[in-house]
Amino acid sequence: MFKLTYLKSVLLYGILAGVLTLVYCFVVKSMGVIPLDGKKAPSILLSGVCMALAVWSCREKNVDKVIHFWECLLIANLTNLVGACISATGLYYWLSADPTMVQDFIAESLRVLTLPNVKEEYVKDLGEAVYSQAIQGFKLLTPSDLAWDELKGLKGKLPLGFFMSMMIAIYFKRHYITPKAV
Repeated sequence: MFKLTYLKSVLLYGILAGVLTLVYCFVVKSMGVIPLDGKKAPSILLSGVCMALAVWSCREKNVDKVIHFWECLLIANLTNLVGACISATGLYYWLSADPTMVQDFIAESLRVLTLPNVKEEYVKDLGEAVYSQAIQGFKLLTPSDLAWDELKGLKGKLPLGFFMSMMIAIYFKRHYITPKAV
């Protein structure tokens, strides 16, 4: 049964994951790089560490020091969800306060998309209409779009975190002890 102490660990480590992601973005920005899209993706490792710590903490709080697979999976995913919500909210307010970062990101993305070899490959693989839609989509990006991408985008916390939570749950799940045959 999901215990109240599990919820405390989920909130503690989820908040820690969100704050660490924002700190990572600030550090990347201070180095002169726009911390969006692929440059932000390594922050999922920070979330993975916090997810593992939350599961470990919950396992240690149990009297018998064991935890079931489904509990591990639930704890890890909820921790990731809390962290992703905090980092997405923080990112939204940061990008809203500094619109030049969004404009610079759009300009850089459009510059890359219009490179002859990139455009040629894109059009060859997906077609001219999809390429034009991608260009228009980048021109219309808002801080809200980028914050939602932090949550559910292809490189977002929820899709990547689910696979990490599976590995964490497999590692920390209950191990049944079988008696040795004499």
